[in-house]
Amino acid sequence: MPRFFISTPDFKNRPVLFIDLEMTGLDASVHEIIEVAALLTHPPEFTIETSYYTKVIPEHIATADPEALAVVGYDPKLWKDAIPLHQMLTDISRLAPESILAGWIVQNEWNFLLAALEKEKLPHFFDEKLLEVWSLAYSKLCQNQEIKRLNIVNTAKYFNIPVERHKPDSDIRATYEIFKKLIS
Repeated sequence: MPRFFISTPDFKNRPVLFIDLEMTGLDASVHEIIEVAALLTHPPEFTIETSYYTKVIPEHIATADPEALAVVGYDPKLWKDAIPLHQMLTDISRLAPESILAGWIVQNEWNFLLAALEKEKLPHFFDEKLLEVWSLAYSKLCQNQEIKRLNIVNTAKYFNIPVERHKPDSDIRATYEIFKKLIS
C-alpha cells in the first residue's frame, strides 16, 4: 500500500469525497474506470460543496468484461464526449485534495483509483482512511426485519430515496442521502 502524506492533521476538517465509479470489470489490474460521479462535502454538516461527473475514454476496451459493459450500459456513441483518464484524475485531485473517500462499498473505488493514479504517474490526493456507508448501514440496520438484503437499492427504498443502479450520479447521490439519514 502506498504511503500517504497528508498535510492537514485534523481529520475533523478534512473534506469527504463521496465517489462512485463504473468500470469495465472488477479487476483493477486489468479493467478500467469508464464513468465517475462524486460529491464533495465537508464535516460536520456534510453539505455538498460541489459535484463532478464524467465519462472516461476506455483505452483497452478489448479487455473489458462484456457483462460489466452491459451492466453500465456502455455504448461508444454515449462515450463520444468522454475525457482521458489522466484528465479525470487531475480534475478529481484538484476538486478534493486531501479528502477522505466515501461510498457505498468504497474499497473498489479505492483500488481502481490507486491503480489509475499509479498508471498515470500521479500523486495520491486522498487520505488513507475510507468512509464506507454500507458498514454504517449495517451497524444501524442489521436488526431491521424490513430489510432482507443490505444493498444500496433496499436501503434506499427503506429510506424512500430514489436510486437508478449502475448510474454513478444516481448511485452516489443515493449513497450520500443514505449516509445523511444514518447519521441524523
